[in-house]
Amino acid sequence: MDIVTTLLIIAFCLLLEGFFSGSEIGVVSSDQIKLRHKAAKGSKGAKLALQMLEKPEWLLSVTLVGTNISVVTNTTMATALMIHLFGENGSWLAVVVAAPLIWIFGEIVPKSVFQQRADVLTPYVIFILRFFSYLFYPILLIFSFLTRVLTKIAGGGERNPFTLREEIVTMMQMPATEEGDIRPAEQNMIRRMFNFSETTVQDVMVPLIEVIAIEREASCGEARAISSEYAHVRLPVFEERIDRICGILHTLDLLEADPETPIAEYIRPAVYVPASKNIKELMFELRRKKTVVAVVVDEFGGSEGIITIEDIMEEVVEDLEDEYDKQEHTDQVVIQRMGERDYIVNARAEMNELCETLGIELRRGNYATLAGYILEKLHTVPTTGTVVSENDITLTVHRSSAQSVLEVRIHW
Repeated sequence: MDIVTTLLIIAFCLLLEGFFSGSEIGVVSSDQIKLRHKAAKGSKGAKLALQMLEKPEWLLSVTLVGTNISVVTNTTMATALMIHLFGENGSWLAVVVAAPLIWIFGEIVPKSVFQQRADVLTPYVIFILRFFSYLFYPILLIFSFLTRVLTKIAGGGERNPFTLREEIVTMMQMPATEEGDIRPAEQNMIRRMFNFSETTVQDVMVPLIEVIAIEREASCGEARAISSEYAHVRLPVFEERIDRICGILHTLDLLEADPETPIAEYIRPAVYVPASKNIKELMFELRRKKTVVAVVVDEFGGSEGIITIEDIMEEVVEDLEDEYDKQEHTDQVVIQRMGERDYIVNARAEMNELCETLGIELRRGNYATLAGYILEKLHTVPTTGTVVSENDITLTVHRSSAQSVLEVRIHW
């Protein structure tokens, strides 16, 4: 074999070694969230990369076999060439010359380049790796088997195929790009999903004071009138007192009923849940019982409010609307700007979101809304004009009723 051919083989093997060692670190270092996004947009390379990453021992075996074949061939050819040129001294000259070339151009440089450009290169190099996986198939079968056996002996567990929560949080902190990282609207939905399993019924229920209900002794005609006036399909039914809800009336059941007929025979049993119940558990319970509304009760059995499947789903996707939301929309805007650092706020505004939106800091406590904060500070239902101050922030009760705070003016 002439010198030129030998040098070409050495150069080719060096390129192969660089490819295998670099692609190994590149594919393993690639961001699987970005790969999934590219795959969803139709990238065949991203889809193939995700498939091969499902069996990492197979992928690593391909790169390992390829690297070793390249190194052995390269070393053998370099040694033979040096011995041919320099005689007995060629063996150690091969080590002196070939080793640095292999380390620099076969390991260090390729791994550095592939690691820095992992997300860009992976969808392309994966096709070449797939080709070599077919070429090395018999050897890979042995390697894969030995890897699984040794991993079990060493006590290695199953690989977790799911993206860790911490990875998603990190992605959410990255600025959105044109290539499709997580955008603000998606970030908000993901935060809601993370908080979903920690949210209780009390956090999302419609309080009893805002519930339109009907007395058990009412007639079908009265029920239809209330349903038409408030655009409610389902009406909680109470007995004697509003906090003693005894069932749910579906007004669609009354379409053919005589107006004078009592509603008692149309009342359906209610599902009762404690305010402390997790909404995720409640969602499955409502599905199992094939209903969409539940009555929230306190420790003494009194009704506190109601919660619907729409209220639960809004914790993730926000803008769903049921009949109780329609009533809510007739109220004033949650936050109304009056001037520089001067706002009128609906007292039902959620404290954490309010403080984050206005950029202010108010003491947190055992309450969820601005009204709860005011009541906690004063220990009484305030009248219009009552002032509360904290951290140079002045809160004035702008509108109130005998039972509750309705609007608060915040200035600082």
